[in-house]
Order: sequence, then structure tokens, then C-alpha cells
Amino acid sequence: MCRRAGLSDCRQRSSAANLRLFRDVCYVARVRSLSEQTITTLLADLAQPVRLASQSPNGFPLISTLWFLYADGAFWCITQSRTLLRRNLAANPRCAFEITLQGQAYKLVRGQGIATLHLDEGERLTNLMIARYLSDPQGPVARKLRAQIPTEYGIRIRPRWVRGSK
Repeated sequence: MCRRAGLSDCRQRSSAANLRLFRDVCYVARVRSLSEQTITTLLADLAQPVRLASQSPNGFPLISTLWFLYADGAFWCITQSRTLLRRNLAANPRCAFEITLQGQAYKLVRGQGIATLHLDEGERLTNLMIARYLSDPQGPVARKLRAQIPTEYGIRIRPRWVRGSK
């Protein structure tokens, strides 16, 4: 039974769109995920990048390394409008991610999620990333990032599941 989709039996779904819903909503119940509190605890004060995988138009995965933050049950990143990553996620929002936990050999957080793109979040997220990752928030790197704000997209990744070290 798939209560998340409001269905008595997901296998009754037949169209291609319904099968995608089955995979995206119903199948996740089979994967054990960390709680939001555990994810928040693991990632608190962590200034490591996320490796984000998207699917390229040729069908092969593309891995991008990005700054991130975790807030309100979602992972947030930024990317420029002209990047292949943004185009990939616009065409297919399914993605996977991995974050290495600092100072812990072979300890990481990884998962899958659905990404949405938000041009209106670019400025807010850029400033949060500068504060989180740069030691000099007024330096040349920060100035360059702020100059790109008009074309900066926020990426919101709603995790389907997250696994990692507790």
C-alpha cells in the first residue's frame, strides 16, 4: 500500500506518468532514510561541498561539485543560468548527491532527490553561501559571486531518501 500517494495499491497505476509517480513516490518507502534531525546534526557547521549528479541529454550522468546548505528539510545550492547542470535539472529534476563528512574517513551522507530551480532565491542563497564558505566575505571571490547574482539560480533538492553515518 502506498499511503504517500493516496493510493490503495500503486501497482494498479498503468500510464507512463503514473508509473513515474509510482517510482518517485511509492518506491521510496522501501529505502530507509535518516531523519531530518539526524541529517541536520550531521551537517551542522560542515563547510564541505556536495557532489550533485544530474542526467545529461546524452543519457550519461554529470557530477557537479557545489557549495550547499541544509535547511527546512531540503538541500540548497546555487548555479549560474548558463550551466549544463541547470539545463539538466530543468529537463530532468531527478538527482543524486554525496557529501563527505569532514575529518571522518569513509563517512558520508548520500541520497537521491527531486530538484527545483529558483531564480528568485539566487541573491539570498549566494549571500548565505559566501557567509558559510568564505573567510573573507568582502574579498575578490565574494565580489565576483555577488556580481553574478542576477543570473544565479537556487537549486532546492527535496530528498527522497538520505543515508549516512549516524
